Amino acid sequence: MATTLASGEQITVLAEVGFTTNYFLLDDSTQGVLDNTTYVLDGNLVGVDITEYCQQVSITRGRQDQFSQFNAGQCSITLLNNDRRFDPINTSSPYYDTTESRSGVVPRRKVSVQSGSNYLFTGRITDIDVTYDYNLSTVVLTAADDFVLLANTTVDAAVTPSAQLSGARVSFLLDLDEITYPATRSISTGQTTLGAYEIAANTNALTYLQKIADSEQGSCFIAANGNLTFTDRLDAAFATVAAAFADDNTNIPYTALSVVYGQEFLYNRVQATVEGGTVQIANNTDSQTEFGITTLAMDDLLLSSDAAALTLANYLLALYALPKYRFDNLEVLVSGLSAANRNTVNALELRNVITVKRSYSTGSPASVTEYYAVERLNHTITAGEHRLLIGLFNTEILYQMILDDAKYGTLNGDNALA
Repeated sequence: MATTLASGEQITVLAEVGFTTNYFLLDDSTQGVLDNTTYVLDGNLVGVDITEYCQQVSITRGRQDQFSQFNAGQCSITLLNNDRRFDPINTSSPYYDTTESRSGVVPRRKVSVQSGSNYLFTGRITDIDVTYDYNLSTVVLTAADDFVLLANTTVDAAVTPSAQLSGARVSFLLDLDEITYPATRSISTGQTTLGAYEIAANTNALTYLQKIADSEQGSCFIAANGNLTFTDRLDAAFATVAAAFADDNTNIPYTALSVVYGQEFLYNRVQATVEGGTVQIANNTDSQTEFGITTLAMDDLLLSSDAAALTLANYLLALYALPKYRFDNLEVLVSGLSAANRNTVNALELRNVITVKRSYSTGSPASVTEYYAVERLNHTITAGEHRLLIGLFNTEILYQMILDDAKYGTLNGDNALA
């Protein structure tokens, strides 16, 4: 059953460590009925609520920065195992299937973590580590989201898609017979047309997805509910604010905030090249004179033309030609929030847009409020508390232009056609 923390937050951890049930049984009056959604050919795995045995849950999702890839999200669950119920060789375990002579505690079974109705993680068990200390025992279940499946899937034979928008290219790849990724997806249309380039035999599915995201300058990740998600480069810019954080009791409180300000994201020369194309270069000479030349090179892009590559180079140059002071990591004590604020925070997803306000007791300005996109979500949950680290990256908020509107009908830097 769900565990209620001291704060009132309800945490539920489900794992498919049970037995396979609800098999379709030929000629059976109940289990052999066609079109019955309960009884299926391979049966169903029973999700077991293991929350009461959890000592700690750690979840890491997202990417390190704007130029890193979204890799598989990770979850580590430490379980009490004094009765050896999670020991795969214990034939007396309630999760041991005597009919099949095998344990239900095996890799690739699904696991999910929820706070109330909000999913914090959905993935599959990758490792089961058992530790004994005399008669005391713990088991650590390590899980990864479904990127682990795509990382182990390749394209069988060379195939050439037609020129298409980036979202359609994602769907094209996932629909290949040798991949056939489940239809649990949320795919943006995309802003960029990709060229009709051959996808070579043995191309890794996850690597190619990340190449699509690079070319679009969008994002591809597995959401907390398990849905494969692809966002384009403007999704965050037109998004509504999902949560507002502040240190002055005006919005959701946070406990710590870190800042980065350096050369990490200073690029005043951007080179972009499509497959078989000519290098396209965008320069900011003023920045180069002041800071020296720092180059960002992007090769073998899937964009449809050299002109598209130059557009991308100019887009990135505008973002990174000058060093930018920015908030980096926001720490939140989730278990210390009100129920409403806790629900808002636990509903956050990667690439959501939030605002962060920092107040100062000296100097000016007295406060700064900025928009950020969520790049990382790292949860640490114990019986006593729930902490969340939110990784941030600057984003620009645009508003769709509305003809004749007093505010949104004005041609300026905040209103855009979309």
